[in-house]
Amino acid sequence: MNVLDLKEGNVFEYEGKLYIVKNSTHIVQQQRRGIVKIKAVEIDTGKGVEFNFRSDLEVNLIILEEIPLTFLYSDGKTYYFMDNLSYEQYNLGEETIGDKKFYLKENIEVIGLFYKGKIIDIKLPLVVELKVIEAEPGYKGDTVQGGKKKVKVETGLIVQTPLFIEVGDIIKIDTRTGEYITRI
Repeated sequence: MNVLDLKEGNVFEYEGKLYIVKNSTHIVQQQRRGIVKIKAVEIDTGKGVEFNFRSDLEVNLIILEEIPLTFLYSDGKTYYFMDNLSYEQYNLGEETIGDKKFYLKENIEVIGLFYKGKIIDIKLPLVVELKVIEAEPGYKGDTVQGGKKKVKVETGLIVQTPLFIEVGDIIKIDTRTGEYITRI
């Protein structure tokens, strides 16, 4: 597979090691070949790395097994999950989870991505329901900022919402964009 085709979440093999893509950017250079900047996490060590590949480089794309998991808890640095069928437990480090931590609450269903029986990463559901724990007051007629205000949800994520959202409300959030969808 060409490095231009790598997207966030893809796993590829390079120089005998496996990496999971966190970010990929194609940079076109005048009168030269383009380069592809890839931020990735080495699967074995969990360390973040950056690559500058020529745009014509080919890498091996790795196909992962998908298993339904339930998020159990986090101790700050490690996130623990349980297989819904075998009840086996798995864990991932904070480096691998990244910003997905803002969408994880106890007992949420996720998809575990496995390679040769080892958990590599998780896939979040498209929408999560989270409780608002802090909200700026919304005043009637306060539409200078487009009728939006910032709220903080139970996982620590800050979200722009309509003025009528209050502390204690449950809201739906798109995990791909981090944007408010609706109140429940």
